[in-house]
Amino acid sequence: MHAKSLQPLRRALPLRDRIHGRLRAAILSGELSPGTPVIESEVATRLGASRTPVREALRRLEAEGLLDSRGLRGSVVRALKADEVECVFEIREALESLAARRAARTLREPELRKLEQHVESMRGSVDDANELGRHETAFHDTILAAANGDRLKKMLTDLREELIAYRYLSLSDPERRRASIAEHDGILAALRARDEDAAATRTAAHIANARAAVLRLAAAAATSQAKPREVPGS
Repeated sequence: MHAKSLQPLRRALPLRDRIHGRLRAAILSGELSPGTPVIESEVATRLGASRTPVREALRRLEAEGLLDSRGLRGSVVRALKADEVECVFEIREALESLAARRAARTLREPELRKLEQHVESMRGSVDDANELGRHETAFHDTILAAANGDRLKKMLTDLREELIAYRYLSLSDPERRRASIAEHDGILAALRARDEDAAATRTAAHIANARAAVLRLAAAAATSQAKPREVPGS
């Protein structure tokens, strides 16, 4: 093993984050299928945790669009709707493409190097969906900052909140993670060449491919789950 292949040690996550990650993985993998009840007290018992961190994790999953609140009756796993996925991704495709087009005019060398670093970090975390997703977000944030548009920034920031659940689902697929890295290589090459059309076109293709992956994975999960399952243990 080469020393450069070693990943930095990560401190233990807070309990609420570990619970959130466990439940999120179960939802995105289909272990918890759409419509499955997720009750705070039951999750706490199964995971051997107190109710406070469980409650915080469930609220976060609701904010990410993975759970629907049922008030005093708890939450249920939310079903992804194809028409909703199509709509939000088409909006993101238009806005991210515009950001890339505008950024191609203004990106400076330090920002281009930052984009290169994010792509390399994505390449180094291809087996870690969360870490790869973090660098992918930073890549697009760098482009958005260079696009110099406050209104555009606000619109995309708000939209990305709605896309959190979809992004996690997309990046849960190893093949999609590898493809995403190649797509970001292409976007970066267009930006470095100051090619506005190519930057916009390659960004649009990247978003369209992510949308297709989400629809494919959601359909596969729905097909494989004939009935709701119990909340997983630790």
